[in-house]
Amino acid sequence: MKGKSVKNSLMLICLALVIVAGGVIGIISIHNIKIMTALANSNYEEAMLDGYNTQIKNEVQSVITVLQAEYDRAQNGELTEDEAKKEACEIIRGMRYGDDESGYFWIDDTDYTLVMHPILSEQEGNNRYELEDQNGVMIIQEIMKVATGADGGGYNEFYFTKSDGVTVAPKIAYSQIFTPWNWVVSTGNYVDDMKAEMAVSQNEVNAKYESMIMLIIVVGVVVAAAAVVASRIFGSMICKPLMQIQNFANRISTGDLTTGVNVSSENELGKTAGALDLAQQEIVGLISNIDGVSGHLNEAIEEFTRNFNSMNDSIQNVSTAINEIAKNSSSQALSTSTASENINQIAEGIADTSTEVESLDQNAQIMQNRSEKSMETLQELITVNSATKADIDLMYTQTSETNESVNKISQAATLISEIASQTNLLSLNASIEAARAGEAGRGFAVVAEEIGGLATQSAETVNEINNIIGELTRNSGKSMELMKKMSDTSDHQVAALENTQQMFGDLKAALDSCLTSIQTITAKIQNVNTQRELVTESIDTLTQLATDNASSTEETSAMATELEAAVEKSSQLVSQLSNDVGKLSDDMKQFKL
Repeated sequence: MKGKSVKNSLMLICLALVIVAGGVIGIISIHNIKIMTALANSNYEEAMLDGYNTQIKNEVQSVITVLQAEYDRAQNGELTEDEAKKEACEIIRGMRYGDDESGYFWIDDTDYTLVMHPILSEQEGNNRYELEDQNGVMIIQEIMKVATGADGGGYNEFYFTKSDGVTVAPKIAYSQIFTPWNWVVSTGNYVDDMKAEMAVSQNEVNAKYESMIMLIIVVGVVVAAAAVVASRIFGSMICKPLMQIQNFANRISTGDLTTGVNVSSENELGKTAGALDLAQQEIVGLISNIDGVSGHLNEAIEEFTRNFNSMNDSIQNVSTAINEIAKNSSSQALSTSTASENINQIAEGIADTSTEVESLDQNAQIMQNRSEKSMETLQELITVNSATKADIDLMYTQTSETNESVNKISQAATLISEIASQTNLLSLNASIEAARAGEAGRGFAVVAEEIGGLATQSAETVNEINNIIGELTRNSGKSMELMKKMSDTSDHQVAALENTQQMFGDLKAALDSCLTSIQTITAKIQNVNTQRELVTESIDTLTQLATDNASSTEETSAMATELEAAVEKSSQLVSQLSNDVGKLSDDMKQFKL
């Protein structure tokens, strides 16, 4: 704020702070009022909607009470059921609710027929199953779903024509069933009518919202005016001590240290002025001390300069000697390093040979392991073949025994066949004798006939047994031939496997011999490596000593060079310091003490 006084600046700052704070508070207040208004409108809308829904539910329940009363009269014999229904319809037709008496009721039965409607009376008796609104909602079907549900009633939303017969608007209806007559009583409210009433209330709330905003603006203007007055008073209280401090600073800038700051206030400005007075007294004492010390410092600088020149000459002589030693050490380190490189080349060759031998050793071991596994596998195959041959021999023996049993069965069948022939012949003779005996032999003739039939069946059975035995004999012969071939093949396999096992045994022996030779070579290479490592360590030690010696001499030479440079720089600094002390002495003379 260039060109403006501190008083005016403070006034502007205070005013700006008050305006900003007031603006922030005002904006927050307006925002909160807006939120509260919106919340109030939302809560009012929700409460009003709940109120409308509760109202139509209560009104429907009052109609249910009327129906129940008429139903009870019919049950008591006061009216017939038809008379009670007719009277109930006329009572409900004239019932209205709401401030404008626009609320009405209608009745449908559970077979979707319109029973009563005060506005659509010409449609009474029509089936409204297919009645739907402009959005495809099946109005009567949905009403029946909620009315006949577990709760016995519920709400529906659909579009319907208003009482003017033209306007179609969304409607919320409540329906409840009267079970004794299967009537469903319904009524509803149009959503646009509810929103119109809600809008009146929201306009009232919005008017209050605008009034509160105007009140906040007026309060903000009053607070800003009060801030202007307060800032002027506050600026006057602060600016006077500040002017005194400013005059003190101007005197110091000219070298005048004879007087301090005269401020008697106990606030922060008064404490600041007291601190400036103490600083003025300390500065006066410090200048007096500096003036005395500067003379002694000049004498010390002159003596230091003379000693520095002598030390510089000595450092140059030492640096020359160290450089010569460094050259000799570097040459020695280079020779030792060359010898180490030759040894390392030999070591690399030995290492390569050792690697190849190790690789050969690993391959030989792998082949040995595989040979052992192959021998184990061959032994298992020999064992399996031997077991298979034993099983084949056992099957051959069993099949031979089975053939013998079949032959015995064939012999028995032949015997049975002969017995059956004799039995048949005996039956024939018995029949002849029974015929001769006449009436007395009739029973014997029946027995003879049964024996003949039995002999015939036995002969047929024997023929079937002979056919089966023949088939078994042929199959058994084929099986024995096949098992004989399998046994011969197994013998050949065992012989081949034993030959292969012998070959693998020979290979394993050769690998064992090769592995022993490789291990001997490996041991010799390890011995050579041990000797090489000892030589290498000795050479490395010499190389390191030479390198360390060269490095030490080089570092010493570098330190000497750095020291020489430092001496030169120190000499320059001493000269500069001498000049600064002279200037300081001149500056001290400008102050008024």
